[in-house]
Amino acid sequence: MTRHGYTSAGRQRWRCRACNVSGLNGIDNSAKRLEEFLAWLLSGTRQVDMSGQGRSFRRRCKDLWSIWPLAPLVDEVHDVVFVDGIHLGRKAVVLIACTPDYVLGWYVARAENSRAW
Repeated sequence: MTRHGYTSAGRQRWRCRACNVSGLNGIDNSAKRLEEFLAWLLSGTRQVDMSGQGRSFRRRCKDLWSIWPLAPLVDEVHDVVFVDGIHLGRKAVVLIACTPDYVLGWYVARAENSRAW
């Protein structure tokens, strides 16, 4: 790839000498966004307290909000298992299975129905 001028926006354009295809090299900053998102998630700060009331942060991290966490695999046998669901808001519920002593596992689902259990 060799330099092949600039775009109207001022970005460097590159051209392949072998096949004559031109393109732009973008910077992949997804790791930086994931680090920023996890730092906020594990801290005690609120988005309202961020600069711009968190609007820029939400825009930068919008792709990370769609990642659903994986539930842990539980293969234990118990006499009694309690199951319940906690509704988090629109189209999100956490399904929890527990014994009288501790939590066995959880699952995030869109709705509390038999298919999700």
